[in-house]
Amino acid sequence: MTDDTKTKMGKDFYDRYYYRYNEIEINSKKIVTIGEEYSFARNTAITITIENEVVYEFLVRPDDEFLDAVAQEAVDATFTYLKEKEKERKYFTQY
Repeated sequence: MTDDTKTKMGKDFYDRYYYRYNEIEINSKKIVTIGEEYSFARNTAITITIENEVVYEFLVRPDDEFLDAVAQEAVDATFTYLKEKEKERKYFTQY
């Protein structure tokens, strides 16, 4: 997992995400990147990508309850994405 956040709110989200990610014991060989880009006015957008595919994206709000809820949604989206990729890999045969 890679942390490319730039602000305190981004770091707070990363910490919450990382804790939940490890809590459900996701064991992925793919690198999960948490990135942060400046957006409208003084807002920032956080993007979770795996192999250059956006898995989850949202605009940050300075609210602890919001960050907790979004971190849980992001981990769920990551877990679902990785399970779907695992299923796809089983259906394709490499020659």
